[in-house]
Amino acid sequence: MARILLGKIGTDAHDTGVAIVARWLRDAGHEVIYLGLYNTPETIVAAATQEDVRLVGISFLGGEPVYLSRRVREVMRAHGLEDVPLVVGGVITPDMTRELASIGVAAVFTPGTRREVLLAEIASILSSQAANT
Repeated sequence: MARILLGKIGTDAHDTGVAIVARWLRDAGHEVIYLGLYNTPETIVAAATQEDVRLVGISFLGGEPVYLSRRVREVMRAHGLEDVPLVVGGVITPDMTRELASIGVAAVFTPGTRREVLLAEIASILSSQAANT
């Protein structure tokens, strides 16, 4: 199983969804590092580097998911983590989903995503990543 980093960026203090996802991933056998609330793109990437994770997930209720996800990808590239998949969860519109895909976000999970769907998508992303390394 994989080591996965999850966190919230900015001042968004709504973490119920990401806490549930962390539990689902742990129950599926993954090692999850949950950074909690109020992170910056830089703290997310520093932890991802230090923890040698295979996937990074960030969660948004509001705010600027496209801008902040783009910034995370930029910082990841600057630190040699361009091959580590980034997934995003939260309240994301279809237009935002298209923009996130264009900047290299591997998957977007919106409210109501079923556990088995999320776990299957994460497994697929990790499998593709392993095949490419």
